[in-house]
Amino acid sequence: MTTPQTPARSKVSVTLPQDLEQRAKAAGGKNFSAYVEQALEEKLLADSMLEYRRLRQGDSLDDVYEAIEADLEDAA
Repeated sequence: MTTPQTPARSKVSVTLPQDLEQRAKAAGGKNFSAYVEQALEEKLLADSMLEYRRLRQGDSLDDVYEAIEADLEDAA
């Protein structure tokens, strides 16, 4: 049986306003990196949804969400 591998990781440096850093650390608890990773994933998904919507402006919003859900299921 094979197990999924953890994606390769890289260490990055980000400059943040102090209040944002403090709020993120408080919200993320003991795993700040995981919190930032999740926030980036959610932001990228939201941006992709907006772009998808822009490209399919003639489609109803329900159709756009259904297409995105289908894409996510196919990717999983």
